[in-house]
Amino acid sequence: MLFNSFEFLFVFLPIVFVVYFFILRGKLKKLANLWLAVSSLYFYAFYKVEYLPIILSSILFNYLMGYLIQKGYSNKTKKVILIFSVVGNLSLLCYYKYFNFLIETFNSLNLTHFDTMKILLPLGISFFTFQQISYVYDIYKGEAKHTNIIDYTLFVSFFPQLIAGPICTFKELIPQFQDFSKKVLTRENIYRGIFLITIGLAKKVLLADNFAGFIRDYMQLESSVDFLTSWAFALAVAVQGYFDFSGYCDMAMGIAALFNFVLPINFDSPYKSLDISDYWRRWHITMGRFLKYHVYIPMGGSRRGTLRTYFNLFFVFLVTGIWHGANWPCILYGTFNGIFVCINKLWKKTNIQMNEKLAVLITFSTMVFLAPLVMLKHIHQYFFTVKSMLGISTDFLPVLYSNYNFVFNNNNFKLNAILLISSLIIIFCFKNSNELVEVYVKSTSRFYTLLIAIIFVVSVLSLTKGSEFIYFNF
Repeated sequence: MLFNSFEFLFVFLPIVFVVYFFILRGKLKKLANLWLAVSSLYFYAFYKVEYLPIILSSILFNYLMGYLIQKGYSNKTKKVILIFSVVGNLSLLCYYKYFNFLIETFNSLNLTHFDTMKILLPLGISFFTFQQISYVYDIYKGEAKHTNIIDYTLFVSFFPQLIAGPICTFKELIPQFQDFSKKVLTRENIYRGIFLITIGLAKKVLLADNFAGFIRDYMQLESSVDFLTSWAFALAVAVQGYFDFSGYCDMAMGIAALFNFVLPINFDSPYKSLDISDYWRRWHITMGRFLKYHVYIPMGGSRRGTLRTYFNLFFVFLVTGIWHGANWPCILYGTFNGIFVCINKLWKKTNIQMNEKLAVLITFSTMVFLAPLVMLKHIHQYFFTVKSMLGISTDFLPVLYSNYNFVFNNNNFKLNAILLISSLIIIFCFKNSNELVEVYVKSTSRFYTLLIAIIFVVSVLSLTKGSEFIYFNF
């Protein structure tokens, strides 16, 4: 089920919440984590019950790997088990996410002539796979201890962060699951949870989803468009992606807070970044952390000379692009980001200072140019979009303004003017949710509570048809 659905907000979440604290009140503490684990697996299976055996098999495999590594074998044997675990996890991920893409690629090169298979892509497979790789690696490094099967299952499947992160480490979740001294209802966490759930829901329903129609219509094109339409599309994709993922992160943290759990911050105003390296430290923070510790550093990081450092950086972002999707636009997305991060690293060596507002504008514009790659399925669509954005062999037609819409040369393209302008103002001029929630929790003003209540009601009334969060596809 979706966070932005009636069944989740008014059935599943209230039932899980009430039963959880009822169990804790009865001092059946071990049963509380079992209840959360079972509820989380039900939440996952609600999408498609066929997903359940996949995640359960993954959990059992990695639980066994962690047990074997901690059992006391020699370091060489432990390393073999770790490698086997990583290969097993990545093989599962590659089969479900990339197998058909590889077949299509080989077929296009006339190397093979195989038919693609009907493979069901399990939701969140990237996230629960990476989280378990991190767990097994931490046990290998002695930074985590093998835990009981219930807590481990909850660690992997905890429903607020199961589908789209954040990617948590052993230290961030397991100790919280096992610390029952804090498992009591608290006013602060209830307020924190309600605030973040409301703001996240509003971002998704009132902002992100309202760009979907314009983006969908544009993606059906097969030829060049005018200058303004292409820019509107790129901006719409960038803004939609921002509020969609930001909204999910807010709701994940808010739902966890209701149960007195703290998830790591995964989104921190990335469009206010001064450069592209700073951007990737703010967008999907835990994914960047995972790639740093499990790809960049094992490859040598910055310890093997300048050229190797730049290659390692580039490779990490190539992996980032491949992770975003099994298609060539996503690979190109990772390639461009890798090149730009390397250029940024070279630029910093010049010690040339740039005006901060100009730096933010350049970074934002760069990401606007790259954003369509994550949405488009074919490279030629991206190139005709960029060509139009650069004004090459395209018309520069004035935009019309009618009924709060930007209307372009094609009357089928209408983009809500107030929505786009308001979204950009919110992004650049307001504090983010992580900052605002602290103000709200510490405030005694009834006005803020009334305002949150109004935003929640308006958001719920807009839940005509729940749409998946974009990162569900990753």
